[in-house]
Amino acid sequence: MLSKVEGIKQMTMLHLPFISHLVKGGIPEGSNILLIGPPGSGKTVFCEYLAKMDLWNSCLFVVTDRKPEDVRLSFQGNWGYPGGKIVFVDAFSWLLGKSKEEYHIENMGNLTELNFRILSAGSSLIRPPLLVFDAISPLSLYNSETFVTKFLQLLLARVKEWKGLGIYVVQEGVHSEEFYNTLGYMADGIFNIKMAEEEGKIKRYFRIRSFNSVAHETGWVLFSIKTDRTIELRMGGAD
Repeated sequence: MLSKVEGIKQMTMLHLPFISHLVKGGIPEGSNILLIGPPGSGKTVFCEYLAKMDLWNSCLFVVTDRKPEDVRLSFQGNWGYPGGKIVFVDAFSWLLGKSKEEYHIENMGNLTELNFRILSAGSSLIRPPLLVFDAISPLSLYNSETFVTKFLQLLLARVKEWKGLGIYVVQEGVHSEEFYNTLGYMADGIFNIKMAEEEGKIKRYFRIRSFNSVAHETGWVLFSIKTDRTIELRMGGAD
């Protein structure tokens, strides 16, 4: 798993089987990746499929638009729930007035509290971890985009220190262009998902829009979600 460049210390590369044909040599440890797409495009399935893999010693799931119980049920119904491997930070149930999770917030308008809960939960993770933040967009309902980007800047730096992988779900078309550009500048990579109706059927497509210091394909590929909720990315997609 190690790739060495002369004169530079060794860097651990993360190899994701379902995406390996699109990324040459793997994904550097500590990478932070934006996953951008419209509602219903498969962003959450992508994250759950990634989390269920055996590549991670632990996974930190930050949920802002659904209950952690819903994530557990999704895992249980599709692949089996991996138990203590996943730690949740519940940033949704405050809307309902209560949370069953050890790590939860009382108000999404307080990003300092959310940052503290994430750091507290992160202290229990076995390295290297996967961080899934599903999703970033609800934060902007209660905070300015400037505050959200400052919060994310701290979080992205923490993931690099953990030497894991961070995936941050962002809804398409709900933020300012400046916000998307700022996030893209801060992140190491940007993954896009889109949907198109073709011959009366909805098809999904995936692409790696950018990835710093990593050779990768840039074209759209078919993004298929199988009946068993596994993911397949096939070359020969949309233009």
